[in-house]
Amino acid sequence: MRTQMLSFMNSTLRYSGRTASRTITTKSKTRGPASALVQSLELETEGHVFESQFPDVPLPQSPLTPVIFEEASKWGHKIATECGYTGRRYTYSQFVDGMMRWGGMLQRMARDPTNPGTVAILAPNCPEYPIIFFGSIGVGATVTTVNAAYTPEEIARHLDDSGATLLVVEGVMEPQADAALGILKREIPVVVNGPSPNARPNVREVLVDPNTPFADYVDVPLDRVAALPYSSGTTGKPKGVSLTHSAIVNNVSMYHNPYTVNVEKAEGDHQDVLMGLLPFFHIYGMCVIMASGLCRGTKIVTLPKFDPRTYANVLKNHKISVLHTVPPLLQFVAASPSVAPEDLSHVHTVMCGAAPVPPAAASALKKKVSHSIFFQEGFGMTETLCTHMTPKDEEKLGYCGKLVPHAKAKIVDLDKGIALPPGAEGELCVSSPAMMAGYHNNPTATKECYDEDGWFRTGDVAVCDNDGNFSIVDRIKELIKVKGLQVSPSELEDILLRHPGVADVGITGVEDERAGEVPRAYIVRKNQDVSEKDLQSFLGSRVAPHKQLAGGIRFVEELPKNPTGKLLRRQLKKMADAE
Repeated sequence: MRTQMLSFMNSTLRYSGRTASRTITTKSKTRGPASALVQSLELETEGHVFESQFPDVPLPQSPLTPVIFEEASKWGHKIATECGYTGRRYTYSQFVDGMMRWGGMLQRMARDPTNPGTVAILAPNCPEYPIIFFGSIGVGATVTTVNAAYTPEEIARHLDDSGATLLVVEGVMEPQADAALGILKREIPVVVNGPSPNARPNVREVLVDPNTPFADYVDVPLDRVAALPYSSGTTGKPKGVSLTHSAIVNNVSMYHNPYTVNVEKAEGDHQDVLMGLLPFFHIYGMCVIMASGLCRGTKIVTLPKFDPRTYANVLKNHKISVLHTVPPLLQFVAASPSVAPEDLSHVHTVMCGAAPVPPAAASALKKKVSHSIFFQEGFGMTETLCTHMTPKDEEKLGYCGKLVPHAKAKIVDLDKGIALPPGAEGELCVSSPAMMAGYHNNPTATKECYDEDGWFRTGDVAVCDNDGNFSIVDRIKELIKVKGLQVSPSELEDILLRHPGVADVGITGVEDERAGEVPRAYIVRKNQDVSEKDLQSFLGSRVAPHKQLAGGIRFVEELPKNPTGKLLRRQLKKMADAE
């Protein structure tokens, strides 16, 4: 079995891609002298396409799982994942064994062992999460990651839209899963991570059961969808984002370029330790922490939820060395007395993403500790994966970094649609070999998010300075970012319109010191009997906590609309900002 496992994990990797260094440039036809770290941009009157300053890196021509665990045998005795609450953990050897057994079980449950369908994971962060994730992908399944805070109604919609054929659920969430399946009215096999009162299979037992056969080798096509996380994109309701094996392995290689990578590979006694709090169902946790971290041989300490005391204890006791944050978490670490300076004594890098970073919070964190900390920002989306990172020794607070290898960008005028030179503000459009294949079963939405030349329109207003640093200065898309998580106004509007007392509704985001932004509803009532409490209760049972109307409800006589009846969201936002 060991030989079979190694054969599966060490499948031959073939590499392609240019390795010559290049300048960042806005030229569309010619390039300047080769240089990996050029300090200025060359301009041309037309084109204005920004390219990475850094040399291209080899892009693996291999499925995802073998690439992530290509060097796992070197780290067999090192801890791969550990629960920050219970101490339950897996070494890299146990991790790979468990992954092979899980894949073997999937193959024997599936009609087609080379394509076991779509596995939905409904669980908070735990040591088994990445074992299930990579074990499923390794035998050709697609993994769709469900927000662990979802209500049964939201879970049912996710399962239905994704076409899930198997549901893996954390033990304490089994009742929510059953309620969701009751709404779905479709039979889906369920496996539980932990003991099940319904006698369902226990993931933890499967992973260590010597009677569970290892997976048979599957030559997984590079264009097969590996992960199907959900995102609202630039507008609208949550949509499945089809991320192929090729897209994810390409992005891991792009992210790990020597100019921006913040994690050293485990060698000898060295092993970087990551905090696994940011949810694995979100693209940040999935790719930047889980996939990237395991590829470098790190130890990932998982936390299922945020608790100030536990968070501080994990920082100190596990000697976290690379700390991944989002703006609200960054502000907590910088300002809260719960995190003492000595708790951060082993941290050499703090990375922040998912939303624009307040420079004041980053500065406060750096002042809090006595040693030097590299503060690194990044930019990416579920649809594009990581496209920008702060290079080593080029820290610049308030900027989300420079283009990583292979990535390209342009800044487009919001009115004229033309590409702009450095220093001008416009919509950020990006292109790279790590883009999504499209939105799942939604060709219309897929088409709408690309321009006529195939560039992905991010919906963010950005500016690029003369050194190639990008900054996000505004957002033209309607999404609300609550603690780095997306909230779709149209989704909440659709639910509130089902209330018999609501005639019309508009949702917008308002600033919040802790969450960054929270939703607020402007509602036209059918009658005066409807209260804010009624509507908060109505919505509360139907959506996750981060989607609640923490910004409150305002009752109005009418909403701002154009002559065709379309809600003017910018005007609604101005109304909120004026209060």
